[in-house]
Amino acid sequence: HIGSHPVAFLFALAQHRCSMTGHEEPEDPFEWEVRDSSTPFWQHVAAGSCAGVMEHVSMYPLDTVKTHMQASPVRISASEATRQVLQVQGARGMMRGAAVIGAGCVPAHAGFFGSYELAVERYGGAEDSNRPMRMAACGGIATTVHDSILTPYDVVKQRLQLGRHSGAWDCAMSMWRLEGFRGFYRSLPVALATNVPYNGIVVACNDALRRKLNVDEKMNSPNGILAAAPWHFLCAGVGGAVAGALTTPMDVIKTRLQTRVPGPAGCASGGILGCAASIARTQGLRGLFRGLVPRVLIATPSAAVSWGTYETVRSALGEFSSSWSMEDRIPMVIARPLLH
Repeated sequence: HIGSHPVAFLFALAQHRCSMTGHEEPEDPFEWEVRDSSTPFWQHVAAGSCAGVMEHVSMYPLDTVKTHMQASPVRISASEATRQVLQVQGARGMMRGAAVIGAGCVPAHAGFFGSYELAVERYGGAEDSNRPMRMAACGGIATTVHDSILTPYDVVKQRLQLGRHSGAWDCAMSMWRLEGFRGFYRSLPVALATNVPYNGIVVACNDALRRKLNVDEKMNSPNGILAAAPWHFLCAGVGGAVAGALTTPMDVIKTRLQTRVPGPAGCASGGILGCAASIARTQGLRGLFRGLVPRVLIATPSAAVSWGTYETVRSALGEFSSSWSMEDRIPMVIARPLLH
């Protein structure tokens, strides 16, 4: 069999690829909107899981600072929140709850990117003036799947970030006794109200910036794929910054709902509107933008890391699978003279 002749296999592989030269356009491994329908679904899921872990874990210390700023009953700065965590919990407090969100983001991001790809395939459609809205809707569908999976993990994570409970299991059992099943999903409506427009803005900004900066034209330059890659990360990062800033008020409300305790403490009861009114009454409109700076600092690299990692891993898996199965696609006429 040809597999037992490495030199012959490499020669045939090179000949096979040379025969394709001039007939296929190079694929952009970082392309967000042009999808190869032949990519197996499991590759989207695996790439999405890797993207989720990279995004959440790399930004976790900043997320801890943001949570303390938003949950505090009085206004505190980012430096004060950081000092408070280090004094009370030590350096490990900056990463407290990371394992919980790490475990949750694997299935959540697999669901996000998997459903996103399915939605784009079905509703993406041709290039026209309505495409940005359709792409934003695809992001909304994916966000709904993502948040439905991740919200319980996020609730436990934020309570651990604030130094409550001895661990994740103790937090979950305490919530179950005091708040029941609804406690884990109490913030889901506000999470969707925050993240659906967030991801829609990311996609819209990315599309507008790519057109403004002529990113696609850079693909025609020498080493086009590598030359265009940084611009994809830049566009995603800017989109994340804009989206993070505009959705900060809803993120503040979400944090208050997820970290309040039963009873009169914390955010007043009454859901999203009641919580927003309570914050505005006691802290003014500025209270709704508490944690703006760390949120933008998180959202900017998060968008770039998440989408960049996803596209990179997806492309790497596709290339690996293609190379692995190349032997089966090489004409057997090349191999026959080598058979014993």
